Amino acid sequence: MLKNQVLLKTVSLYLIYFVYTYFTGYLVQMLSFVNDTLIKMLLDFAFLVLMIIMYQKNLKEEVKDLKKNYKIGRIVKIVLLGVGATFLLNIVMGAISEAIYPNLAADQNTQAIQNLASISMLYTIFKTMFFGVIAEELLFRESLSECVENNGLFILLSAIIYTAMNFVFASNLNSETLFMELAIYFLPALLFSFLYVKNKRNIILIMLMKFVYNFVPLIILIADLV
Repeated sequence: MLKNQVLLKTVSLYLIYFVYTYFTGYLVQMLSFVNDTLIKMLLDFAFLVLMIIMYQKNLKEEVKDLKKNYKIGRIVKIVLLGVGATFLLNIVMGAISEAIYPNLAADQNTQAIQNLASISMLYTIFKTMFFGVIAEELLFRESLSECVENNGLFILLSAIIYTAMNFVFASNLNSETLFMELAIYFLPALLFSFLYVKNKRNIILIMLMKFVYNFVPLIILIADLV
C-alpha cells in the first residue's frame, strides 16, 4: 500500500473514532427509548470490527512472528515485565499526585473501570478487555506505526495523540489539576509506545500487556462486588 493511502486510512479511522465518540451522547438523547449503554456498546463493537478488518493482515503476520520467533516463556516474561513497569509507573505517579493533589485519582485506568462498572458490568468487561485491548491498540499504535518510521517520533506522537483523544472526552480543560491529569494519561501511553517499539512493533505483545494490565483491576473490582 502506498504511503499516501496508508496516511489516508489512518486519518480516516481517527476521524471515524472522534466523530462517533463525540456524537454518541447526541445519539443517546435522540434514541432515549433505547438503553444508552446498549447504544454505546453497539457503536464500540462496530468500530472494533472495523479495526480488525482494516488490520487483519497485520494481526495475522504478527501472530506468525510470535509463533516463529518467541517461546511461550519469553512471551510471558515480556508481558509481565511490561505490566510490572506500568504498575510501577502508576505507583510513582500516585505518590507524586497524592503529594500535590490529594483528591486526584492517579490511576485513570482503574478509575475508568470503576466508573464503567457503576453503569454496566457487561459493558465494562467488553470496553476493558476487548475494545480497549484490540481497537484502541490498533488505532493509537498500529495505525500510526505504518505512517511514522522513526522510533522516537512515533513514541512521542502516539502518546500525544492518545492523550489528546482521550483527554478531550474525559477531562475539564479549565481544571486546576490540568497538567497532572495530562501526565496521568501521557506517561503510561508513552511507556506502552516505548514497549511497542522495544518489541519490534509487534502489537500482539502490547495487546497481551494491556489485557493483563486491565484484567487485574477488573478482577479486584468484581471480587469487591461479590
